[in-house]
Amino acid sequence: MINLEMKVNKTPAGLYTITYARKEAQLDVQEAAFATKGLEIVSPAQLGFLRAHGRKGTFNLYSGTNADVFYDDRTNQVVIVPDGAISKIVGVSSLVDAHRQDKEYVIPKNQRDTVYATVDEMLKNSIAFTANHGLTYVQTLEFGKNDLTSRLFSDKRLGFEAQEYGDWLKKQGRASQLMFFDIADYAKSQKGPYLNRLRVFGPVSEFDVIGYRDLGNDGGAFGVHFEKIVEGGPKNPQQNK
Repeated sequence: MINLEMKVNKTPAGLYTITYARKEAQLDVQEAAFATKGLEIVSPAQLGFLRAHGRKGTFNLYSGTNADVFYDDRTNQVVIVPDGAISKIVGVSSLVDAHRQDKEYVIPKNQRDTVYATVDEMLKNSIAFTANHGLTYVQTLEFGKNDLTSRLFSDKRLGFEAQEYGDWLKKQGRASQLMFFDIADYAKSQKGPYLNRLRVFGPVSEFDVIGYRDLGNDGGAFGVHFEKIVEGGPKNPQQNK
């Protein structure tokens, strides 16, 4: 029987009240549990915001995020797709099942046209963006200037810029942030386009940001809900995305 139970808390963070929970489980179970409490799995930018502006240490643990990592066989590009847009097409449980078998989740042929079209449209509209294969180190002082970290860790809805997270990392004694995606030769060796999820580590372990397979394990993640208190009542910045 799948356990959806978890403790839900509230904490202030900047101008927001954050309802949040953390669950150690596989991704499909996490997202189902969060949904029962009106929460969504955290985005990379939301996690950066919470580390920089939330209660000290509360959000420092490793977390899965809602950012899809799509390995596009047409262009051999790594594409970051926000808000789990590709996961919603193929189904998170399919992704997790493949990883439990120590395999990549290669997009089935009958879903590829839809996935390709979604990725192309999001790239065209600058919603999705690309990353380099393999290892990349980004200087924390350059978070706002580097295209990848700027896109990953900025959120206009929260008024949060990536450099604020870079500055926070710098205060933790980190001169650079490691970003790791599958190497190009490995991606080419797969039998089609495949999907992973972006995960963000923290000062409890390492500060790596990774987008390779391992969702078959019971990794932790934060589910969150943001409310900004304004005159006339609370406002939810997670709406109208």
